[in-house]
Amino acid sequence: MVRDSRPQSGSGAPLVSVLIPVFNQEAYIADAIRSAQDQTYRHVEILVHDDGSTDRTGAIVEELAAADPRIRFTRTAHNQGVAVARNLLIAAARGTYICWLDADDMMAADKVMTQCAFLDANPPFAAVATALRPIDAAGRPLRKGGHRRPGDASARIFVPAFATVTLLYRREALLRAYPLRPLRDGSDFDLVLRVAEGGEIAEIREALYIRRYHAGQMSRAAASGHIIAVASNIYRTFGLADIIDDATINEAALLRRILSDRPLLFAAMRNGASDPRLTMNEGWFALVLVLLHTVRRIGTLGERLGVITECLRHSPGAFFQVVGFWLRRRLAPPS
Repeated sequence: MVRDSRPQSGSGAPLVSVLIPVFNQEAYIADAIRSAQDQTYRHVEILVHDDGSTDRTGAIVEELAAADPRIRFTRTAHNQGVAVARNLLIAAARGTYICWLDADDMMAADKVMTQCAFLDANPPFAAVATALRPIDAAGRPLRKGGHRRPGDASARIFVPAFATVTLLYRREALLRAYPLRPLRDGSDFDLVLRVAEGGEIAEIREALYIRRYHAGQMSRAAASGHIIAVASNIYRTFGLADIIDDATINEAALLRRILSDRPLLFAAMRNGASDPRLTMNEGWFALVLVLLHTVRRIGTLGERLGVITECLRHSPGAFFQVVGFWLRRRLAPPS
């Protein structure tokens, strides 16, 4: 259970918790922490959790923490995965507002100030995102980053059109969706989708989060966590039982269930949902995206042909929008 304690600020400004999970990022962790230290919004706490690093990451963080009481450092002896690390950080956070910072990224100096000002002025919003500023391993600007919007058919309910790592959350909104579920390469995406069920998320178009692209990043080519998160949200939106119902996640089994459930999912989409934010165009895009990814990962040749035929019959527009989305990502010039 997470404590909902809120320390009082002498200045009256809300405390902001900057949460940094880290694993083997000795080359970049100091830059990440310093970008949090250098925020123009001064009333921050910086929580760093080292998830079993085997390089000098821990020693670097300890040195920085010794010189700045705003930094709190914890570590585990063995790697437990980013979802566990994020949950530990949320449990320790004391801020009225909470944001993430990946250990190889940075924040612009006025990121926290800008997002806090927005949430202060807009109480109905649960969280606010910003745009990304991409850089390479050496910190040089890139022409474009890896975050690309799905296009006109994107579903704001099913596929957020912003980079989830940039979000600043209201504490209570984040706690409603806590804990993160241990999807491989998708637990944060799943968290955002569940936060959005309880309140609207805004986006500031200014590029205030600095995303670093480098060779040491984990490949996402074989991961299905994001798609399972979208599928889980589709099930919930249409009043079906959530496919993620325990702490043990078997991605292959979940993909197989999604594939088997497609008649049920097609019927639910045709019948519509009660959520007034949802348009059927958005829903069909998300469902076709999920089914095509799933059958590509685990389907037989016959199942692939069957799913393509069914998607074309139910929503040819969404089918071609998803294919176009994939082609744009594949053909985009390297950053």
